[in-house]
Amino acid sequence: MKKCHKYIISTLLFVMLFMLSFSSEMTYAYWSNVNFSDINNNQITLGEWSIAPDGISYYDSQATYTTGDLIWYMGAIWEYQGVSTLGSEPSIANNWTTLNDLNWYSTVTYQTGDVILYNNNIYIASMTTTNENPETTGANGPWVIQGSEDYVWQVGQTVLLNEVVYHNGALWISKSTTTTSEPGTTNTWSLLGDLSFSINYTYATGDYVIYNNAYYVVTDGSLATGSLPGTSGWSQITVVPFTGSVGNNTEYTSYNGLLYKAVQGKVNGKDRNIVPGSAASKGIWQALNTQEWQQYNTYNNGDLVMYQGEVYELINSLNSSDTPGQTSNSWVGLKTVNYDSSVTYALNDYVVDNSEVFIVINVSNANANAPATSLNAWNQLSGYDWYFYNTYQVGEVVYYNDAVYQAIAITSNNQPDISTSFWALYEN
Repeated sequence: MKKCHKYIISTLLFVMLFMLSFSSEMTYAYWSNVNFSDINNNQITLGEWSIAPDGISYYDSQATYTTGDLIWYMGAIWEYQGVSTLGSEPSIANNWTTLNDLNWYSTVTYQTGDVILYNNNIYIASMTTTNENPETTGANGPWVIQGSEDYVWQVGQTVLLNEVVYHNGALWISKSTTTTSEPGTTNTWSLLGDLSFSINYTYATGDYVIYNNAYYVVTDGSLATGSLPGTSGWSQITVVPFTGSVGNNTEYTSYNGLLYKAVQGKVNGKDRNIVPGSAASKGIWQALNTQEWQQYNTYNNGDLVMYQGEVYELINSLNSSDTPGQTSNSWVGLKTVNYDSSVTYALNDYVVDNSEVFIVINVSNANANAPATSLNAWNQLSGYDWYFYNTYQVGEVVYYNDAVYQAIAITSNNQPDISTSFWALYEN
């Protein structure tokens, strides 16, 4: 029985000693890497058991850190984002982030040129900014959205009369001399192709409207604006329903719910008997009151259309009859931040692939190879491990084989722990 008591007591003592070790100053993992210039700062946070890799120091609460400083804390490399701090334990609340963490945090200070990924969009900071949401600060704010075409409307964007933008799944045309309002929220916007008249719109010469079941064209924008169709600045047009044939001099016709205008410059008026919207009608009839792609309309480079709920921009007018999204060198769909092998990327384009952020560093190689598969094509921006496919510039820092290295020369596919001409241990 005494032996049993001794065993129990020994076990309890062992457990107590083990529990005390969680706040103890005497752990090998700690003391083997502790900064002895800070001998009094010798408590270790629960969970900080990993040995700091070669080349980098533990966080020191007695040290003053400035923008860009790197330390090892809680098993990760952290970077200070603020101006200067003393005794602020690494966390996003204290202006620290793990190295190359591209998420946006309201408490972190971002510097000019910083790249973030927020709600599946890439932004670059145009100035120092803290607590300014990339989505709501808009076109005039500190964040510049990347990889989005110019025609996609942004908060605060200034749009001029008759300029077309894409917003919330539709094309909108400005009906104001200038506007910064959100499309669809004020009477300064109309859906592209909607010819409904509004006394609030600003009209330009050549605009069309429908009013009291009649069609009108603006002959003088300054007179038409603020006045009703049928008065000065307006001219009523005659629209002849297409019933198999129309007169040789017919300028406007309606067919299957669409208003068509005869394309200017046709000499042979008999061609106007060709069915609007048919293959033979290209260059003869032009549908006006729709934003949906019309296969046999005449389009110009830069024109925007909707097709099956997606927006497309024409890059080659010779191929405008090609179905959007089906062929190259014709209509280009809205780029998304997610990598798509069918998209042609340009230098410095950003994508997200497998939850990682990449940037194009070589156009031909990037368009021939998916991210993370080939040298000199894409650089991975998120994460700080060494990636064989990245091209590193002088000064860039990586983590490899339990050590932290800094590039001393431009390098690609040179393993840090054996390539002393390209890499050296990082030094705080």
